[in-house]
Amino acid sequence: MNINILEVLDSLSRQTSVIMVGSKKLVVKEYGREVGLIKWFMVNLSSFSIKMYPFVLNPRNRMEREVAFLKTSTPGFSKPSLYIVDYIGKRIIRGYVEGEKLTYTMPVEVYRLLGELLGRLHCSNWAIGDTKISNFIHSGGEIYIIDAEQAIETRNVEHFIWDLIVLISTLAISCYTNCILNQNTYLDRLQGFIKGYLGSTCIPMETLSNIMLSDDVKILLYLLIPFPLNTATVKTLNNMFSGRNILDE
Repeated sequence: MNINILEVLDSLSRQTSVIMVGSKKLVVKEYGREVGLIKWFMVNLSSFSIKMYPFVLNPRNRMEREVAFLKTSTPGFSKPSLYIVDYIGKRIIRGYVEGEKLTYTMPVEVYRLLGELLGRLHCSNWAIGDTKISNFIHSGGEIYIIDAEQAIETRNVEHFIWDLIVLISTLAISCYTNCILNQNTYLDRLQGFIKGYLGSTCIPMETLSNIMLSDDVKILLYLLIPFPLNTATVKTLNNMFSGRNILDE
């Protein structure tokens, strides 16, 4: 039986529960639950030597970040409706999104759309922080973001690069067992994602390349992505951000 490491980590850090109110399905998210704190404590420690993103651990701060993002009209991703914000209990009630969580088996076109939407969001000066692929739902031709507790308004390009790193690394981890023998399954989706992003972002290519091809980013990718997919990832990104095979399709 194949074990999806990303699904295991998600189950350990789950802060949400689904409720029915009449015929309406809603999601209750509790930021004060210990698993949520453990989740972000682990993330913060994992990037201790190279800090590219200002994570917060405090439950209220995480809730405020997510509420601000859900209430703000931004281009790109669709968002669930926000119904109740409980500042005392540190929880929210939002709409439930019907659809499929992103997986490595989805068509390349979905990943190209994912890249396009993330590029548009970054151009509106928002970064998500936690861009693991399981935080996105594909529904009716749209892609929803369902976890934004680390989202911030920012103009810092390193924060946008962090979004790319997390998404790429979690895509690789999620398909590792199967993709290790068929790397093209992973690399085709990686390339589709990057092409979509580069086709929609307003960040100058030179600026993106200087950071994406830096030693710090390469170190993070080698640490976060298991071998041999990490080597293939770095090689692919080097080609694409060096101006080779970027928008040729």
